[in-house]
Amino acid sequence: MTQDLVRTTSTVGESNLHLQITPAYRRDLFRDEEVEHLTRAYIREKLGQLNIAVLAEDCGPDHWHLFLANWKNHSIPKIAQHVKGYSSYMMRKHHRHLFIHKLWGKKFWTEGYFYRTVGVVNKETMQRYIEQSQSKHWEKVDARTYEQRKQLQLTTFIKRSAL
Repeated sequence: MTQDLVRTTSTVGESNLHLQITPAYRRDLFRDEEVEHLTRAYIREKLGQLNIAVLAEDCGPDHWHLFLANWKNHSIPKIAQHVKGYSSYMMRKHHRHLFIHKLWGKKFWTEGYFYRTVGVVNKETMQRYIEQSQSKHWEKVDARTYEQRKQLQLTTFIKRSAL
């Protein structure tokens, strides 16, 4: 699957983003199919309003992954703010009864989010990445451990490239 470059009057390029968001208190809200379906609809509605393409998405019981394209006109914090703010507002306003036993107050999502800009990939590559990263959410490591992991990844990449 090849991805076409986005063309405007003065630019040509692509911008891909992996965004992962988590419900407040890491509750397993998306075990309920109706909550998952409604949340998906509100997220897609907001991204459509922003003209941001959803290339892939997936969720676990307590987190949501989005693989987005054509977001160059928006900052990552603004995308997260719009997606989380709109879906939270709509879910709390219209469907609170579905999750009131798990959440309270004005929260639906946690404050933070994970993001990574990514290069040219296809849906299958992104799906594999999401599946493999399920066990790695929000793992905190010190700078030394981070550098060691990066070096190991680089060494592995160089060895594979030499084959």
